[in-house]
Amino acid sequence: MEDLGILSLYFLLERAGALEEAGGLYCISWEEQETQELVGFIRRAEEELRRRRVPHGEEGRRPYDAVPLPVRITRGYRIYIGADELKLRPMAKTVLLLFLQHPEGIPLKCIGDHRDELAVYYRRCSRSLDPAAIDRSISRILDIFSNDLNVNIARVNAAVDMLAGKASLYRIQGAPGHAKTILLDRSLVVWE
Repeated sequence: MEDLGILSLYFLLERAGALEEAGGLYCISWEEQETQELVGFIRRAEEELRRRRVPHGEEGRRPYDAVPLPVRITRGYRIYIGADELKLRPMAKTVLLLFLQHPEGIPLKCIGDHRDELAVYYRRCSRSLDPAAIDRSISRILDIFSNDLNVNIARVNAAVDMLAGKASLYRIQGAPGHAKTILLDRSLVVWE
């Protein structure tokens, strides 16, 4: 809903010049007054959009933008970016761990080649003790007719976006049809 409001404000900003002239065209005071009020609203909205583009802080940058922070993965597979824990569901965490192990990237159509690796991570991250349930979950994420892999990549990216920003080196990214990868230098990934 907020995105729709922001898009509406951008539309109004594009039309601000035409609105400023409208009151002068009609020479009717109430229309001119309404036009000026609308233009004032648009200017306040523009200031608000500029304010939202610059994150908090004196320099207007988050610490993640300046210098990449290390990623720490504990023995219990808790994942930290700097001091902040990245909260993920077990399957999304499994997908992130897989991509962290492959700096060269993985084409999504070849994800089935990594079934055993996915299964190892998921067994360690999942709360399930049922081997059949674990195998079903792995099969579902590897099913090319299922959207589970894309959903879990989106979950990883959403969690990373909340913690480190959208233009982040920590995201799983890549053009359609090409290998997906995490751009972060692997020397910053610490496995405990």
